[in-house]
Amino acid sequence: MYAELVINVEAPLTGTFHYHVPGDLEPVLEAGHLVEVEFGRRLAQGIVVGFADEAPVAETKPIIARVEEDPVVREWQIGLARWMSNYYLAPLNSCMRLMLPPGLTRWADMTLDVSPYWDRSGPLTEKQAQLLSILDEKGALRGRQLARLLGKKSDWRPSADQLVRRGILRRGSVLDPPRVRPKEVKMAELVAGYELQLARAADLGRNSRKADVLTLLTSAPEPFLPESRVLEETGVSPQQLDALEASGAVWRAPAEAILVPAREGSPLGNGLEAYLAQLPRPVADFDGPTAELLEAGLVREEVEPALVGLAIGRDALLEAILSLRNGKTYFAVLDMLAREGQPVPLSDVDAATGANISHLRRLQKLDLVRLVAEQVWRDPLADRDFVPASPPVLTSDQQQVWAAIEAMMDAGMAPPRPVLLHGVTGSGKTEIYMRAIALALQRGQQAIVLVPEIALTPQTVRRFASRFPGRVAVLHSRLSDGERYDTWRRARKGLFDIVIGPRSALMTCLSMRNPHDVMIASMSVTPAANSAGVSARISMM
Repeated sequence: MYAELVINVEAPLTGTFHYHVPGDLEPVLEAGHLVEVEFGRRLAQGIVVGFADEAPVAETKPIIARVEEDPVVREWQIGLARWMSNYYLAPLNSCMRLMLPPGLTRWADMTLDVSPYWDRSGPLTEKQAQLLSILDEKGALRGRQLARLLGKKSDWRPSADQLVRRGILRRGSVLDPPRVRPKEVKMAELVAGYELQLARAADLGRNSRKADVLTLLTSAPEPFLPESRVLEETGVSPQQLDALEASGAVWRAPAEAILVPAREGSPLGNGLEAYLAQLPRPVADFDGPTAELLEAGLVREEVEPALVGLAIGRDALLEAILSLRNGKTYFAVLDMLAREGQPVPLSDVDAATGANISHLRRLQKLDLVRLVAEQVWRDPLADRDFVPASPPVLTSDQQQVWAAIEAMMDAGMAPPRPVLLHGVTGSGKTEIYMRAIALALQRGQQAIVLVPEIALTPQTVRRFASRFPGRVAVLHSRLSDGERYDTWRRARKGLFDIVIGPRSALMTCLSMRNPHDVMIASMSVTPAANSAGVSARISMM
């Protein structure tokens, strides 16, 4: 199978070129796909515009790779480019380029490196020696990298050509990926429950024996532990325990003597057995003849060890432990992500908690947080608020015009007929445009609103975005390449219904679904023989 390609290079090319399709690409290659090919001695990008069982030339080169997974142009755009090329006698690749997203690479760059088979003998000029020295030090470099290192005014290419011919340098070709790619924002997401966070807290922040005490008490099956065990297992000092108690983190019970009933003793009937009902009880709190009971063998003293227990709720433990470990930043991150319940941009995490990437990578290593990259849209209207507006009541003249246009749109003529609306400034033409677009949207169509110049775009966007909130996009040459690229992508996915921009927006917006489902509203200002001096018109299809 052979593919017919339009080569996307700056040079004007009127025709197409045939390449054979490798077997692994045959099932996935479609018209409109962007591919990488060898064009002459350099790599270039081509757009598939058709397929054939035979090629018009005897020998063809293979398609090297598919650059984008989805087609970059649709079949009707290919047909329009062919028509424009024939009608305007323009190069076909120039017409096709009007419909491509911004940032696509058109020519490859060379790569140069030192041949391992060079015996390093023979004379070299000063420029050749300088070039070889740089490549020996830095390894293989691209042409633009060499130009940066040697200076834009340095004429190093003839020296490179001479060294290539002598077999001292090896030259290759590399095609850069598209300059503009989908924007990705790094996000952080909490993936561990509170119990796992408590278990991992010992690995966050610095060492702290006080924090070790809280960790030990957290994992204990009983609500308290003997103080001797706490001192032994954590290495904490009694003074540090005093400080924990003073802060309200733990409670302590001192060692004390307890009276308990004894198994052996004098027979009953001596009048002392009635005191046994109060036992067990601390010796200091016992209201009875302690000495006589001990002498009679009815009770015995046992020493209860000093105890330590948690004095704070479990929900406050993580914060207390990380605070003692100088890990308040870690707690702030975990607490924020727990409250959000969804991935949060790293920039927001940094602004709210002061955490840096090292904190987040540590949390990721402990399986507490997941770092992901999510694609986001570059939308020039994202930060603007538009107050929703309701349609006003039409004047009698507006109602008469609208009734005629509505009837024509409801008739569903094929092919659709253009409608010319003529009126002086301030006569209410924009309201008619918006009603026509609203009707088109109700019928499942989309709309392109063309303005004669970029200066009119902001006020037009404001009026349409207020009437159709969340359904309007803007496209013009003053946007960044990334914003225009994302608008092109969203148009292909049908993520908005109305695009506003100057004439240049028309070609990009032709990627919106089926062109038969798009209504084009074109506003233009022309001289008129009336007192206002201007008139405006709209063509709706």
